[in-house]
Amino acid sequence: MSPVRAILDNAPKAPTPLISAIEALGVEVVRGVWQPDAALLERTGACFVSFYDCLKRPREVWRLKRALARRAIPLVVWNRDAPGYMNKAPWRLALLERAKMIDLYTSHALADGRRFAHTQLLLPNAAQTADYNLGGLRLEDLDAPARYRYDVGFFGNLAGEHYKEYQARAAFFAALAPRLAALGIAHSFIDTRSTPLSPVEQRDLIQCTRINISFGAGCEYGHAVGQGLTERHFGVPACGGFLLSDRRLHAAVAFEAGREWAEFDRLEAALERIADFLAHFGKARAIAARAHARVMREHTYAHRAGEMLAAIDAWRSAHRRAA
Repeated sequence: MSPVRAILDNAPKAPTPLISAIEALGVEVVRGVWQPDAALLERTGACFVSFYDCLKRPREVWRLKRALARRAIPLVVWNRDAPGYMNKAPWRLALLERAKMIDLYTSHALADGRRFAHTQLLLPNAAQTADYNLGGLRLEDLDAPARYRYDVGFFGNLAGEHYKEYQARAAFFAALAPRLAALGIAHSFIDTRSTPLSPVEQRDLIQCTRINISFGAGCEYGHAVGQGLTERHFGVPACGGFLLSDRRLHAAVAFEAGREWAEFDRLEAALERIADFLAHFGKARAIAARAHARVMREHTYAHRAGEMLAAIDAWRSAHRRAA
């Protein structure tokens, strides 16, 4: 089986970081072609579609799938909205599961038991290293306590009054802030909806905050326990920052607990862990350094692009042998 030379990307929005990384590996990306001709199909290795197009326009997706199937070209979805699926109706999700329209379903979260394809792959988010990196610093530079302005920090969408999917996050930080203030712990919680931050500003905040908190994800509305890892889980370590996260079911796939990953499961536990890591700054920095090394070794979008292309090649080989 020859390597993938071209892919179709029919997602309606701008290319995802995964597609951009695949293109950076030298694969041709052709966008928005729903009726590919024979010449295009001849050089195409896979076709990416939006998970939501499979729900909204199933007939068009099915016609495309039939054209692809004649040449053993997989219809691929990379879904970063599980397990909430943007609050789509359960009956629509159930129909898509039964239809098995998707050939290769990949997602950052697979813990809810749904099966949208016979072939499924856990494909986490990753670090966008063009934006999230050390920024000219060395990891050793981040070991100096004097460089830090904040003990605890977070930036992200905190507008729970406008977005129900962020209500739990807003409530968590609203409860955490006065507890930290009472202990004299300097903190910075920024709602990026009202105060947008550039990637450089985000990196600077990460690198001047001893403990960067991660809590919740909009795609998990209605689910009590987090599943997949967000880009924050990779971007903070890529910048050399120390991350303390809420519990994630898929964390063990990407990081070694205790050595590269630190978590909490409730507000009181978060306060206990914050106090411990502030008292043992060297321990936090050692975890941050190991997490940074792991991210750069395994968790950039270049790595994800390689994983995806390998999965596509494996699918094509299996289905052409079966033909």
